[in-house]
Amino acid sequence: MTAVRYIVRFVKRVRNRISSYINLLRLNLYGVEHGKHCVIHGKLYINLFPSASLKIGDDFYFSSGWGINALCSNRRGMLYATWDANITIGNNVGMSSTVLWCHKKIVIGNNVKIGGNCILIDTDAHDINYINRRRPATDSGATSPIIIEDDAFIGTNCIILKGVTIGARSIIAAGSIVTKSIPADCIAGGNPAKVIKYL
Repeated sequence: MTAVRYIVRFVKRVRNRISSYINLLRLNLYGVEHGKHCVIHGKLYINLFPSASLKIGDDFYFSSGWGINALCSNRRGMLYATWDANITIGNNVGMSSTVLWCHKKIVIGNNVKIGGNCILIDTDAHDINYINRRRPATDSGATSPIIIEDDAFIGTNCIILKGVTIGARSIIAAGSIVTKSIPADCIAGGNPAKVIKYL
C-alpha cells in the first residue's frame, strides 16, 4: 500500500512539472514579462486582451486546481485583463487558485501570499444603474486600481474589491470581503473587512 502511495505522489509531481512548462510556454505566447523561477502548477485560465499587460517578478508560484492546495479542491485560477489593463506582480509572490480580474490596474508587491480561492476584482463589472444593465453589453461598471503592498498576507476565500489598498505587512482574515483600504501593520477581517488589531 505504501508503494502505491509513493507511485501516485511521483505521478502527481511529474504532472505538476509538465504543467509548469506548458503554463510558462502559454505566458510566453501571450508576451508576458516574467522573472526567473516562474512556476504555475495545474490548469490556469489565461485571458489577456491584446492591449493588456502582465508583468511577473522572480520566484512566482501559482497552484491552480488538481487538488494541489487542499483548500482549493479542484478550482482553477484565472488571470483576466481587459483592454489596456495592467497587472504587476512583484518578487516572491505565492497564490492558489486565485482570480485576478483586471479592467484597469492590479499591483501586487513583493513577498505577498494570497490564500486559496481569493478574488481580486478592480471593477464593479456591471453598472449600478438598472437602465444601463438592460443593454446587451453590460460590462461597464466603475473601476479603480487594487494595490497589495509588500509582505501582505490574504487568507483563503477573500474578495478584494475595486479601489482597495492593503498596507504593507497586513493580514486579511480568511473569508473577508475588503471594500475599503486597510492600513499597514494590522489584522483586518469581516464583511466588510475592518481593522481588528494592529501588529
